[in-house]
Amino acid sequence: MTISSTINLFSLNVSSGIPIYRQLIDQIKQAVRMGLLSTHEQLPSVRGLAKALQINPMTISKAFAQLEVEGVLVRKRGVGMLVAQAKQDTALSQKTEEALTQFIQDAQNDNLSDDEISTLVQQHLSLKGKKTKENKK
Repeated sequence: MTISSTINLFSLNVSSGIPIYRQLIDQIKQAVRMGLLSTHEQLPSVRGLAKALQINPMTISKAFAQLEVEGVLVRKRGVGMLVAQAKQDTALSQKTEEALTQFIQDAQNDNLSDDEISTLVQQHLSLKGKKTKENKK
């Protein structure tokens, strides 16, 4: 995949209430799980990605650093950030893949845009996270 097509994988919504770096982290993880980014594939540079997405380079650096800590990306000196060796459990099950495809088709049939679908999913995940934290108290 070319660097410009890699950049097209990302769709950030500044009005979603979810931090941009978190959106980027989630989208990179999803692209890896779905096989859109393959092992050892190079990601765009921090500056290049920041310019293309029109966001602060520090936001990209923060996302890349978190993904490196989580083992999703690896930093290779002189090359940049690469997708790490895939773990066995990162692939989506066929059942999840089919449910996701059906959900997206249903949402598009309801005339929701890609940004609206993404925001809807992110909002539900945020609410789920808050409920989980409240239950632990």
